[in-house]
Amino acid sequence: MAEIILTGIGAVIGSLIRFGLLTVAPRWFGNLSELMVVVINLLAAFFMGMTLVMVAPEWLHTFLAPGILGGLSTFSAPIVDIADAIQKHTGDKRLLLVKTLLTFVGGLVVLWFGTCVGTWLL
Repeated sequence: MAEIILTGIGAVIGSLIRFGLLTVAPRWFGNLSELMVVVINLLAAFFMGMTLVMVAPEWLHTFLAPGILGGLSTFSAPIVDIADAIQKHTGDKRLLLVKTLLTFVGGLVVLWFGTCVGTWLL
């Protein structure tokens, strides 16, 4: 039960961070804010890699990995973008492809890089 509560509290924190970043992105980055979900997902993957190699109590891993980082990342957003593009036949297909590849392939690369950095630092 404690793991569920830790994960839930962490997910709330991660979701609030994501919401805050997405809210300020248009003011800070203008048109580049369209890529903010990708950037957030890549950051979450990087920190997930660092968390994987971190020597810490199990409760902290639970709070950080599925909790905060799970709440921070949102892999449903790219899926919705893909579904919308298929359904509506509108929008920039190249940008959609780049965002999708960055999210999924880039996420794996950044996760691996995070484990390397985490191993080096910790």
